[in-house]
Amino acid sequence: MTAGLSPSAREWRWAAGWSLALVLLSAAPYLLAGLAAPDGWRFAGLLVNPLDGQSYMAKMQQGATGSWLFHLTYTPEPHRGAFTFSFYLALGHLAGLLSLPNPLVFHAARLLAGWAMLLALFKFVAQVTPHPAERRLAFGLLLTASGVGWLGLLLGAFPIDLWVPEAFVPYSLYANPHFPLGIGLMALIFSQILQADAARAVDFGVTALLALVLALVLPFALLTVWAVLVVFLGWRYFAAGRRLPARQSWLTLSAVVAPLPVMAYFYRVSVSNPIFAGWSAQNITPAPNVIDVALGYGLVGLLAVAGGWRVIRQKENNPGEWLALLWALTTLGLVYFPFELQRRLITGLHAPLCILAALALTRWLAGLKLKPRRRRQIVTGAIGVGAAGTLFIWSLPLLAATQPPSSSYGSSLLFVRADEQAAFNWLAKNTRPEAVVLASPRVSMFIPGQTRARTYYGHPFETVNAAAKKAQAEAFFRGELAAPPELVDFVFYGPAEQALGRPAALNQLPVVYANATVTIYQHIRGTQ
Repeated sequence: MTAGLSPSAREWRWAAGWSLALVLLSAAPYLLAGLAAPDGWRFAGLLVNPLDGQSYMAKMQQGATGSWLFHLTYTPEPHRGAFTFSFYLALGHLAGLLSLPNPLVFHAARLLAGWAMLLALFKFVAQVTPHPAERRLAFGLLLTASGVGWLGLLLGAFPIDLWVPEAFVPYSLYANPHFPLGIGLMALIFSQILQADAARAVDFGVTALLALVLALVLPFALLTVWAVLVVFLGWRYFAAGRRLPARQSWLTLSAVVAPLPVMAYFYRVSVSNPIFAGWSAQNITPAPNVIDVALGYGLVGLLAVAGGWRVIRQKENNPGEWLALLWALTTLGLVYFPFELQRRLITGLHAPLCILAALALTRWLAGLKLKPRRRRQIVTGAIGVGAAGTLFIWSLPLLAATQPPSSSYGSSLLFVRADEQAAFNWLAKNTRPEAVVLASPRVSMFIPGQTRARTYYGHPFETVNAAAKKAQAEAFFRGELAAPPELVDFVFYGPAEQALGRPAALNQLPVVYANATVTIYQHIRGTQ
């Protein structure tokens, strides 16, 4: 490969090939989980954070039934819909149009978004450094690196590489489609900023469109982009002798102005719609512990500190290297800024850290008198350490999937009983979208994505007054309530509910569906 700012065709083939290999590899655990389903159960299609994953399926289900306005289907209160989560609504519309199962469309989008993200990141890497060796190492770390979460568990910590997918490139593409798509859009916006100073009108339009799509797919990532661009412009202002670069200024303005109405609409919905406001009040994601962040990024984090210091100390101001550094520093500042949704702003931090780490390691090795073979061994070792962490993280859900779901609660979140699925199918055909189903927390997690109905409780954020509703649902199944809560239309009573108890109130309700292990009762609102 020849050096130069723009990657050669050979470099692009190399990047595209390894990207494709990684996204295809990310499908293997899902296929294995499907094969591991025990008799009487079927794999529900998700391995990473099934609670949130099933909420994505619920959003797709709304789209599949023709809606472009999102409703909170994990809460029973009637409310106006809003044009939010349009990405998953669109995937649902596509699934409905093609008559394909929602999980299949979800994973097809995940693989495609993951591949696109990796190519967008390679484009950004090429804007940062013209040296093929640095590009290869940076991209190799982006493809593979995680931290030392396994070590953190031994020390009693909870490193973020175990539970924050959006903070890592390989974990994000393993989890869902909107994380990698959002990170890829971030990288493309930053690439636009780093292109040649002579700008065409189309560049402003492209930047505005990228920012608008990012607002629809992952709005919190756009806040990070805005902050990074403002800080980068500040650096350019002082680096250029107190003069703002016109092109970067106008591109930044286009990235802010184009999606601003969408972001304003989202904010208005979150405060003016009482149900969405109740959801927002619970949707608190505080920043992780600093130790958990440090262990989560592991060797990449340590090398990135050295790389950032090199960027600061060097005499030549390379805009690409400075943008990578400021991306990392600004993101860390946002994560620990007093804000109820701090952790959501960590999205994409892995990308600049990997680039800075590659710069540090490559340039340190260049200053040593080592044989090429020895240098390759060190580079391979660095990639291997990160790859081992990723393989560990990707394998954890599979370990859960090997446990019997009838006796392991974690495994039961990954699988659905055949009788439960049959009952879901009946609900899908015989209920309207406004119908509310009362079930155990585990079963309620699946119902909105499998049927057209809502649940009384089903999600700690998307159920308004979630703690109270969860307690009330469980109290009913323990037999502590004389009747179902007022907003309930149907009571789902299967093995998961039987494990909670046998409420005498069910004897007063008519049976509308039954199979070997699941019974569905109808509750007429206003009756006892």
